[in-house]
Amino acid sequence: MKVVVVIPAYNPPESFYKLIEVLSGFSFVEEIVIVDDGSDSKIKLSNNKCILLRHSENKGKGAALETAFEYLKSKRYDRVVLLDSDLKVEKRNIEKFLDNIFLSYNAVIIGYPVNVRKRGFGIVKAFARHVVKSYTGKTVEHPLSGQRIIPFFAIEKIKTIPKGYGVEVSTLIDFLKEGYEIIEVPFDFTHDEKGKSAKDLLHKLRQLKDIFEVYIYKRWRL
Repeated sequence: MKVVVVIPAYNPPESFYKLIEVLSGFSFVEEIVIVDDGSDSKIKLSNNKCILLRHSENKGKGAALETAFEYLKSKRYDRVVLLDSDLKVEKRNIEKFLDNIFLSYNAVIIGYPVNVRKRGFGIVKAFARHVVKSYTGKTVEHPLSGQRIIPFFAIEKIKTIPKGYGVEVSTLIDFLKEGYEIIEVPFDFTHDEKGKSAKDLLHKLRQLKDIFEVYIYKRWRL
């Protein structure tokens, strides 16, 4: 089993470097593609499994994934693992998540966080779930999670990659439309959860806007 890990990164925390160290220790992980999406301080890595791609300015997660997928066009792997750069996760828990690469060849695996205290209202997640179901008829409980394992050739089935926060919803719709099974599995990790402060609410409004744009765009295209 040949696996490549893709991590879009913008001003990642110190835990990012621990994550890279842990991932590089798995023998089946052959390459780790990091896209430095215009971080204020350039990411520096000396790990021989890492390929570091750079944006001169911050373009958004979707653009970072697009850069990574363009690089992977000339490669051949069995699975692509997508992870957020701000994950805080113990080695045993990421190993348990990565065990799912053997679960099903034609499935997209979504890792959802466990033991996370609910701090927001859940509006964005509910809307994302609605958008996915309206286009596919399928209910996905955790459509916003960026922790995914996908078949390598599934990246060729992605129609478009939005630049903003709608990337998870948009690609999920594409995968379902192509007939891929979605399997949701628990994944014990943490990162900065959004709450109810003014800044956090603004972030959620941006998410809603970007997901709404996906909703409109897909309706026009499909």
